[in-house]
Amino acid sequence: MAYYNKNKQYQADGLSAESKALDTFAELMIEKIQSLQDGQSWQKPWFTESALRIPKNLSGREYNGMNSLMLMMHGEKNNYELPIYVTFDRVMALNYQKDKQGMRSAMLDANGEPLPHVGVNKGEKSFPVFLTTFTCIDKETKNRISYDDYKQMSNDEKQGVNVYPKQKVYCVFNVAQTNIKEARPELYNKLLEENKINKPNVNGEHFSFPPMDKMIEDQSWVCPINIIHQDAAFYSISKDAITFPEKSQFKDGESFYSNLWHEMAHSTGSEKQLNRLNPNSGFGSDEYSKEELTAELSAALVATKYQLTKGLKTDSAMYLKSWLDNLKQSPDYIKTVLMDVKKASGIIIEKIDAVKEKLDNKVEEQETSAVEKEPVFYASVNYLQMADDTHIFDKMQDSQDYNGMIMEAAEYDNGDSINLSHTYTSSCRYPTDVVLAEDENYAVVYNPSVGGTYDIMRKVTQQDVRDAIQRYGLFEDATDDVKDVAKAMVSEEFSKMMNTHIPAFEMPSGDILYIQYNQDKNTLDIGSATNIGMTVMHSFPYDHNFSLDANLEGASEKLSEMPVYQAESEQEPCVAEQSPSLSNSIFENREALDTFMKEYWGARRDNGFMMCGFETYNGKEAIILENENFTNSTYYLISRDESEGKDKYFMHLYDSDLDKEVFTSREMPQDKESAYSFMRGAYRELEDYEHDKQQDKVQDQQEEADEEQHFRRGR
Repeated sequence: MAYYNKNKQYQADGLSAESKALDTFAELMIEKIQSLQDGQSWQKPWFTESALRIPKNLSGREYNGMNSLMLMMHGEKNNYELPIYVTFDRVMALNYQKDKQGMRSAMLDANGEPLPHVGVNKGEKSFPVFLTTFTCIDKETKNRISYDDYKQMSNDEKQGVNVYPKQKVYCVFNVAQTNIKEARPELYNKLLEENKINKPNVNGEHFSFPPMDKMIEDQSWVCPINIIHQDAAFYSISKDAITFPEKSQFKDGESFYSNLWHEMAHSTGSEKQLNRLNPNSGFGSDEYSKEELTAELSAALVATKYQLTKGLKTDSAMYLKSWLDNLKQSPDYIKTVLMDVKKASGIIIEKIDAVKEKLDNKVEEQETSAVEKEPVFYASVNYLQMADDTHIFDKMQDSQDYNGMIMEAAEYDNGDSINLSHTYTSSCRYPTDVVLAEDENYAVVYNPSVGGTYDIMRKVTQQDVRDAIQRYGLFEDATDDVKDVAKAMVSEEFSKMMNTHIPAFEMPSGDILYIQYNQDKNTLDIGSATNIGMTVMHSFPYDHNFSLDANLEGASEKLSEMPVYQAESEQEPCVAEQSPSLSNSIFENREALDTFMKEYWGARRDNGFMMCGFETYNGKEAIILENENFTNSTYYLISRDESEGKDKYFMHLYDSDLDKEVFTSREMPQDKESAYSFMRGAYRELEDYEHDKQQDKVQDQQEEADEEQHFRRGR
């Protein structure tokens, strides 16, 4: 069911991805409202008990208000067992594993046999979700700048950049649309265990939801909630207050809370909050009807968050036809409604969780277990300096709306991996920094100097930092706090090694050299053992972009090259001359490649490229360079050639499906300015190749289908 709208975005080949997604949302919402409209079914809840779980991705991260609401409807319509959704690439990634060097290999079982292939079931259709991204364009050069780099610019530098926010549409599948249950039963059973429905016993008026009771008692909501023994339930715009019946007047406690959330959703539209309400909109008007839908969906989303059901409010049933008419006339209608629902429900959930946290004595528990608890790190996800960016937070600071700040901070986090160059153990890095707002997920740090800046910081665990180090390595500009974590990781690994054997090198000369890791200096110290300990004779800097074994191997090679550790020989002196092959050692080759690619860091990040380990190319190791925007079946290999006395580096486009290099290799420029242009060209080359490859695949599938159809007709 699709409806033409002159306000929609059309592309040369039809509707834009956003318009198609909104069409899908509108059709699903129409089906839901029509199901409520049939007979007396409006007395049923918006979501049945089987759907009382907030949708998540495979990593456990919850989808936001707009996506969450539509995925719940989608899951309930299809009777999915789990609220877990995955992208196509995430499903494919379950077939592979990567080692510490980033090398990818097939997943194996305990017997070393390949695990069954995981994929999306044939014929399944994806469902759209929205994600906000930011495109930054240099005004003068028209070159694209990564959003991470833009956030680190000064105010003057930002004046020369245009920033364009954009909602991108991603396609996801429920795990029921894949064969994960059959191919990875352990993972599926774990998901079942983690997503059990724990609906509270809500029979009778005695059911209590303590956070709401405390909020009413303390009058800590954004406006007064007056509980009075009378029949009316409403929010007054002029008085900015809610009037509501007593719990005993409802059939059960669940109805009391869910209907109260409806009125609380209305109150978020006041001038002091989201400024959504129009005091002049008449009762029964389209604007009034739209506000009722916003309040209903917001209350339903809040109820689901706490595994309660929300029935359609009796007074709202009269608007069912109006909602349907507006959705059919303009599917874009659902977009504005869902954006309002996201903001309104977010305020309610934020307030409830804040009260719940106090009731659970989480702050006190954190203090008593501070020694045992994993340290918290602060990863900067956005640095706001421009007036256009800071005015929202300035306004919230003036009104002391700190909960709103936290909600807004979440909007600035696009969920990217943490930037180790801007991750710290403290949210305040400068003497003038002030933490304006903080919860369990985010902190908003204000610095009044230079006109006032805001640092939006995501709170992460030390394990998150460790995972990022293992995945991306450690760049020179990583913070000292991050480097300390990396050094602790090496120290722990070295200690485990010493539990099994004493690390030592037996040199060609017969000397035995012992090894220690110096965490303070970040070096591998090597020397001889004495009765008072080890006498350090050599120290080698530890490179965190390589494994412990690789660092030990590199140290061993360097020591073996030293004349003092050469084996005595009776052969002619020429035999003892240094072999040219020593300069091509694994360690030196990796070190040279890694050093070179660090110079390309900005150019790589700007175009979505990341180093993912090493792979053998023409008998030597080459760096794998994958792009986050593609499937990674096609990637670049960066090789090194030092045959002419000077290191040269070459880029090769490699297709793992074909198991061959697909384009002629090109020498990479070694100056920073040319690197950006070169990597943009590499991105376009990869993009064109992936596009042509996909088109060829579609054409092959069509030809196979035509051939099969022709064969059937022939029979």
